[in-house]
Amino acid sequence: MKPVFFYLPALLFVLITGLSCCTNNNETLNHKQQIETFRKQKNKDYMIPEKTMLTADLMKDFEGLKYFPIDYKYNVKAELAKFEYLPKIEIRTSTGKVSDYVIYGKLSFTIDEKSYELSVYQSAGLVGTAIKENALFVPFTDKTSGKETYGGGRYLVLDIPENNQVTIDFNMAYNPFCVYNPKHSCPIPPAENNLPIKISVGEMMY
Repeated sequence: MKPVFFYLPALLFVLITGLSCCTNNNETLNHKQQIETFRKQKNKDYMIPEKTMLTADLMKDFEGLKYFPIDYKYNVKAELAKFEYLPKIEIRTSTGKVSDYVIYGKLSFTIDEKSYELSVYQSAGLVGTAIKENALFVPFTDKTSGKETYGGGRYLVLDIPENNQVTIDFNMAYNPFCVYNPKHSCPIPPAENNLPIKISVGEMMY
């Protein structure tokens, strides 16, 4: 009979991996609950005339926005490389106008062990201000654009981080407001932010 300490590594492995599994499951569950709560509130807001982005015709039959299933895989850690000098860029909009932005930096991240990059922008009017919440704009297109999702792409907004670490949650990707009302002037994602994969989470075409 082998001494009991020969079995300790295996026992510890089971305990540690079991604990890790539970922790990951809790994180995934909490993440899902937070997203679902946000979406329910957004649907409620869209039913209020003073808050909605819908046209009066769309509001008549509105029962809720359409979404892909929530997938924690698309809640990814990214590294933000901020540019020392913020190059100015004019981004065309859905109404033919242009909006002034700066390219704040590049986001680098992996999905399914493959590396990707997205440019992140900041409204030119916010440069040099103390505003840090929801100050970074990430418009993008992907392989779902024009099929399951709006052909003009979707958006993400991020807070300016204290360091270079950022979480990108594609489950929070949302449609430009011009999807629901053509009177809105919505920035069109630059070609550099076309992801060569399907981002099958977030808001779908309504």
